[in-house]
Amino acid sequence: MKNMKKERGAVSIYLTLMMAVMIPLLITMIESARVNAIKLRLECAADLSMDSVLAEYNKALFDRYDLLFVDTMYDGGNGSVDKMLDHLDGYLEYNIKPDKGLPVIGNRDITRLNLVSSEAVKVHRATDENGAVFRYMAMSYMLEKYGLAYAMDIQDLMEVSAGEEFHSVDVGEELQAAQDEVDAIVYPKPDPEYDEDGNEISWTAPKKDDPASKVVAASKGFILSQIIEGDISATSADLSCYASKRGLVNGDGMCEDWEVHDSLLEQILFSEYILEKCGNYIDKKEGSRLSYEAEYVIAGKDNDKDNLSAVALALMSIRGGSNLIAFQSDETKKREAEGLAAALSFVLLLPESKEAFEQLITYAWIYAETIYDMKVIYKGGRVPLIKKKEDWHLNLETALLWGFEVGEGEGEGQDYKDYLRMILYLLPLDLKTQHCMDIVEMDLREIGGYGDFCLDNCVAGATVQMIFRSRYGYSFFMERRFRYG
Repeated sequence: MKNMKKERGAVSIYLTLMMAVMIPLLITMIESARVNAIKLRLECAADLSMDSVLAEYNKALFDRYDLLFVDTMYDGGNGSVDKMLDHLDGYLEYNIKPDKGLPVIGNRDITRLNLVSSEAVKVHRATDENGAVFRYMAMSYMLEKYGLAYAMDIQDLMEVSAGEEFHSVDVGEELQAAQDEVDAIVYPKPDPEYDEDGNEISWTAPKKDDPASKVVAASKGFILSQIIEGDISATSADLSCYASKRGLVNGDGMCEDWEVHDSLLEQILFSEYILEKCGNYIDKKEGSRLSYEAEYVIAGKDNDKDNLSAVALALMSIRGGSNLIAFQSDETKKREAEGLAAALSFVLLLPESKEAFEQLITYAWIYAETIYDMKVIYKGGRVPLIKKKEDWHLNLETALLWGFEVGEGEGEGQDYKDYLRMILYLLPLDLKTQHCMDIVEMDLREIGGYGDFCLDNCVAGATVQMIFRSRYGYSFFMERRFRYG
């Protein structure tokens, strides 16, 4: 019996010693599990909350332009990053406290977390870097929808249209210069003649036959009146309140891990985005502030008429250069112009005037053909960028008489949208981006409840620092980035 009591006592001492070691170990393991559980909950809560913030994108902006941005106005009041943080804080509170707002009895939260503070240290606004963030989001949409192969299909046409020969000649100016040269022709005064009484007979220079008078007179008119028969929109806008003109709230530019979309193909794709989302003279868009939106992106004027006129002049430069190339490659037309010029100079007994008349006839013919092309294009028809002999419409007589009619939608080749594409290709990327942002703001402000919409209130991503504290005495610091794209 004595031996058995000694053994029981030894076990009791052993267990007591073991408990002295195990209890702190168990407590440490429990606290370690609590800390890990807190960290895991914070990771999940932060990710879920930031995804919830991103899910609050401006739906009108997405529906119209397929752009994902968090509008910090939240459909009312002034735009503020603090509003976005308030939304983030609300989501964090619910995610770190799953039972918040629920009638749960006897529930014990092993984390007991509270959000102490949150601060946005970086904010990436749509208008940052001259609209580079806006352009990135537009490009992301286009790359997802079409891919770069789409841009490759039209790259060759763009490069041909950008050739110097299509933009180095203004046929209107050349026509006027040729006319001035003909007008400057001076007839040499003959030796004086006398009547029977010895009085000098007065001499009057013969009247010059001006073959291009009708064309020259027409060329002095307003360009739109020559090519458009219907009504022209007179809508205007105060540009001072839009993104390209007003003072903007600055953000932190592009997100660090975004790829820069600035290759030639990607720039072409951005022009395609403009043409897809913006209306134009032929294809107007409902609910827009300006009727000719693509024309505004190109010209940047405060009214439809001036924008349409500026684009018409640019298009005329392309067509005039193209027609000059086509004319110079057609020996038959050159001989016709030369023959008429020779006849005129012979009648006037001024052989040295032949070259001046030939220049006048040539540019009058090209100008008339160019106006014909423009009429076709603005009636929804097509004209090839580079004409073959059979693509030329006007004979010399019809051109000089300025008498031609154009049917609806005639011709083959490139249409109005294609020529807009060529003009957009030559514009600086930043300019296209800023004017496109103006159009987006104009259109969204036409929607009820969006009268104060501004793109610099729209956020594509942010970096947020957060501090949490647990009632168990732990504090945690987190920095997280969230973004679209």
